[in-house]
Amino acid sequence: EARAEARRLYAKLKLPDPQTFGRRYPHQVSGGQLQRAMTVMAMVPRPHLIVFDEPTTALDVTTQIEVLAAIREAITDEGMAAIYITHDLALVAQMAHRIMVLRHGREVEVGPTERILEAPREEYTRALVNVRRVQKPEKPRGGPPLLEVRHVDAAYGAVPVLFDVSVSLEAGRTVAVVGESGSGKSTLARVITGLLPPRKGEVRLDGRPLPPSLKERAKDQLRRIQLVYQMPDVALNPRQKVEEIVGRVLTFYFGTNGAERRREVERLLEEVELPAGFADRYPAELSGGQKQRVCIARALAARPEVIICDEVTSALDVQVADAVLRLLLRLQEETGVAYLFITHDLATVKAIADDIVVMLEGRVVEQGLKSEILSPPHHPYTDLLLSSVPEMEVGWLDRVLRERAERKARGEAVMEAADR
Repeated sequence: EARAEARRLYAKLKLPDPQTFGRRYPHQVSGGQLQRAMTVMAMVPRPHLIVFDEPTTALDVTTQIEVLAAIREAITDEGMAAIYITHDLALVAQMAHRIMVLRHGREVEVGPTERILEAPREEYTRALVNVRRVQKPEKPRGGPPLLEVRHVDAAYGAVPVLFDVSVSLEAGRTVAVVGESGSGKSTLARVITGLLPPRKGEVRLDGRPLPPSLKERAKDQLRRIQLVYQMPDVALNPRQKVEEIVGRVLTFYFGTNGAERRREVERLLEEVELPAGFADRYPAELSGGQKQRVCIARALAARPEVIICDEVTSALDVQVADAVLRLLLRLQEETGVAYLFITHDLATVKAIADDIVVMLEGRVVEQGLKSEILSPPHHPYTDLLLSSVPEMEVGWLDRVLRERAERKARGEAVMEAADR
């Protein structure tokens, strides 16, 4: 009886092959399937209420939309109530009848979903609703490529992960590399920085080939390309103060020490909009957004020409992420640095990119100016990514699912997450 009930719920949550799904181990299923399996676990005791705590935060947009639809349908059909905890109001708009906004442990505002989204009364709620509305104007192309990736193949051991990838980046511009987990975005960053030598092809800087391995590159070649990592908690040494974290870059590349180094560290902190006194703090004394700003200051300390930003806002709340994006745009205007921005978040792409490269399973499927890529016709996978980005509009999820069903009924090709 228990197995029969589990199989019924597997089917209800649209998990593949409900009759045998329960025999799989967690490592044998995808992230989206795991999240739906956890929902099944919560539903088995037939509770009156289920609390969902950021259930889709770690999922790609295409997987997220399927999980949201499955959860909402199952909760409705089973007659259960749900509390949905998230920092993303666009998701709330698809899931909730009422919204409660919290800040610093206190209730800021509560009301029906449509009223909160369309006519927020409190300043903090308005800030959440209006976040990331900024979109960077697209810069015209014109200069020679500063950084080029030419026909690169790469592998981890015997497993190939990049296939004939070519990307170029001009000085002062931003190329966004877009794709889901496993598409090869971060592997491309490792190839460019020399952390993973390619099997075939080359990386060029200012028209000259770079040695494939980090160990073979000259100090100045290392200096010119810097990397800001996704997780600042992992990227920062918890035993070092900020002065040492940022200052050791100055010492390594320029031989700067003593009082001069301290002054330069303080200047860099102010450049990323942190107080100079933060130089004496440890990472544990900083918020997530402050840690990421320290990582950006460390990259800027090398006076690079290219900064690779690998999912630098994905671990941050939307307001903090928006502030980091605005900071990066300002720094680019002031310094002329070029960004290779790796992300799966199309809202981030619209805010910061000049050019877009779309990757799928280690291959570039489409690339061009932002205005070209975001305008139809799209490659089917680009269309899937674009149509899966939640909008802060009640009924958006219903509309997207209905449009996809109608296109299928007309016999049009509609790529879904399962088709990747």
